[in-house]
Amino acid sequence: MCNTFISGATGKVGRILIEKILEDSDLKLVGGSASRDSNYLGKDLGSLLGKDNLNINIIKDISGANDIDLIIDFSRPQHSIEALKFARKENVPMVIGTTGFNKVELNEINEISKEIPLLIAPNTSLGMALFKKILDHSKEVIDIASSLEIHEHHHKEKKDKPSGTAINLKKQLKRISTNKDIQIVSIREGNAPGAHTLKMSFEDETLEISHKAKDRSLFAKGAIIAGKWLKDKPPGSYTMQDIYS
Repeated sequence: MCNTFISGATGKVGRILIEKILEDSDLKLVGGSASRDSNYLGKDLGSLLGKDNLNINIIKDISGANDIDLIIDFSRPQHSIEALKFARKENVPMVIGTTGFNKVELNEINEISKEIPLLIAPNTSLGMALFKKILDHSKEVIDIASSLEIHEHHHKEKKDKPSGTAINLKKQLKRISTNKDIQIVSIREGNAPGAHTLKMSFEDETLEISHKAKDRSLFAKGAIIAGKWLKDKPPGSYTMQDIYS
């Protein structure tokens, strides 16, 4: 049984994680945290789902938690870094699904990944992992495109723009391709969980590769798959593609 803590338990994905972990016979939910300005601090995790009390109160500081084997984080950058420092101190594997980190925070994440198993995934879905694998095997096609555009569409409440997934896709394209003309087009409207399309323009035609999330539960499911895979790995920085390699 893997004692699992959710950093960012009150968020959209965090609430789904509570439900999925409770249903998983390999995992045991032992705690959850929220930001310091959350109205849910001190309340029982079960109340987030309209269920009976789980006798686990929502806390603001993960340092007050005990007996954790795995941390899954879908919070805010500052909160993620606090959880990450705790993970390093206690030698706990951690899955980071949070996006919007600045350069300083990304450097800190990179340094800590040398000490603990750390899986960083702006998008924890199986589909996006396969999307990226397709790109890795499409260098010759990408190189001859006259331009590349990443179009991403998320719900109106998403704070980071462009999304972490779009930024990550752009970094991957720059790494595998000589084509440096890469634009990101971001849309924030409605309740869309997330859609990403790579448009490759050629002289008389356009080729598109797309991924569309139908429900946020797929991010929670992917994070749980990632956590189970990660917990026995040596220190290092991992991605969702590593799981499906």
